[in-house]
Amino acid sequence: MFDLSIIIVSYNTCDLLRDCLGSINGGCTGLQVETIVVDNDSSDNSVQMVEREFPDVELIVSKINAGFAAANNMAIDKATGRYLVLLNPDTVVHAGALTELVRFMDATPSCGYCGPRLLNADGTHQPSARRFPTALSCGYSSLGWGHRFPASRHTLDLHLQRSDQTNFRTDWVTGACLMARAQAVRDIGLLDSGYFMYFEETDWCRRMADAGWEGWYVASATVTHLGGQSVVHQNDVRPFSGDHPVHWVNSSRRYMRRHVGWVGYACSVAIQVVLYALIWLRHRWRSGEQSRHKAKIAAATINFLLTRSPSYDRSAS
Repeated sequence: MFDLSIIIVSYNTCDLLRDCLGSINGGCTGLQVETIVVDNDSSDNSVQMVEREFPDVELIVSKINAGFAAANNMAIDKATGRYLVLLNPDTVVHAGALTELVRFMDATPSCGYCGPRLLNADGTHQPSARRFPTALSCGYSSLGWGHRFPASRHTLDLHLQRSDQTNFRTDWVTGACLMARAQAVRDIGLLDSGYFMYFEETDWCRRMADAGWEGWYVASATVTHLGGQSVVHQNDVRPFSGDHPVHWVNSSRRYMRRHVGWVGYACSVAIQVVLYALIWLRHRWRSGEQSRHKAKIAAATINFLLTRSPSYDRSAS
């Protein structure tokens, strides 16, 4: 059995994937690892690059873009490691980082999943440890209340309350680098493929937490994450901090209905509609390109919130 199964889902990220794969050996010192790459129907040279430059990597080529969760599940089904790590192709693993995560998991039997300290490309800290969303979380985020009330359960970013230099318990960690214990995965099952993109790792961590497993932020392991490279070309409008609005709204709806309930979901949507309506009113008649862009974003967001087909996530009810 391998110590660690490294799973990377790639979509048109050939050059980034090369850098990511090249960093893995240094990040796994002393471990027996297997690396599985799932290509999600890329149109660049990702498949050929992996076959040519990384022949030891197990490559799964999907004929369709099945989404992040479904593609990861293809690899999870094949993984044999004691631990699994979901690793984005736009990451660079620092020396010993994955070894440190495995060491932490070995020393903490109650830990079912964990994530490292993430850095931006310029070396600054990238928040990665968060609380599970509530019906009011969207309002706190939009209004900037997290900075005023960092200890509130509605504030998502735990780094507003905790140092990024120390280990601490967390509800969930970003899927850019998420390590899970194989036993925890056997307990709760695969990622929910109903999430095409976004919230799939939040849902996965929530299910592991509900099954009694702890989540941890491990500051002693470091990974650089560039962020958003597989979707940047899709973003005509960006109402959600750069996230693709169609996928974000659909996935948010699925998560909230499943874990917060219909009333909480309705409250969340109502809060978001009111907030974005206020943004639209503020900028609609102002001159200037920036105001016109903000008004366009607000209008697009309201449209997505109110008109996306509920059939997408009916199974979440």
